[in-house]
Amino acid sequence: MISLIEVICPHCGARGQITLPPVGAIVIGPCPQCEELVVVFCGKVLPLDKETMVYGSPEQKREHLMTVITGFLEEKLAQISFDVPEDDEALTAETRGEASHGASTPEIEGGSLPSRSSDAGPTVISTQDVEHFVNDELALLDNKDYFRAVFG
Repeated sequence: MISLIEVICPHCGARGQITLPPVGAIVIGPCPQCEELVVVFCGKVLPLDKETMVYGSPEQKREHLMTVITGFLEEKLAQISFDVPEDDEALTAETRGEASHGASTPEIEGGSLPSRSSDAGPTVISTQDVEHFVNDELALLDNKDYFRAVFG
């Protein structure tokens, strides 16, 4: 199934649809209506300076593209809250990634089931959590009982 996304030219407002580019792709091209250059990055259409992109040196083109994409990323990052809750109850051992793995979780053939937390607070994935997943849980994904327990 081909996924389409709606795009709007930031220069003239023309609307259209394109095939969803692969994740992380940078697609540069002209607007079919006004012929100004745009870049499609992470599903967002951003304006490019046609003069720079057509006549600029490779370094100028790279710098301009970097400035446009960096501006988009800075805008997105500004929307993310990196604040850590200050009260000790919000920072339980589990949200800090310090929970003991397998100690209090039910056993199934081939390993233990992860516990599901009903806390609404942020979840922090520690290095220990990643190592546990890679070393213990990753191989269990082929186990249908384990898979259903984790993913429903």
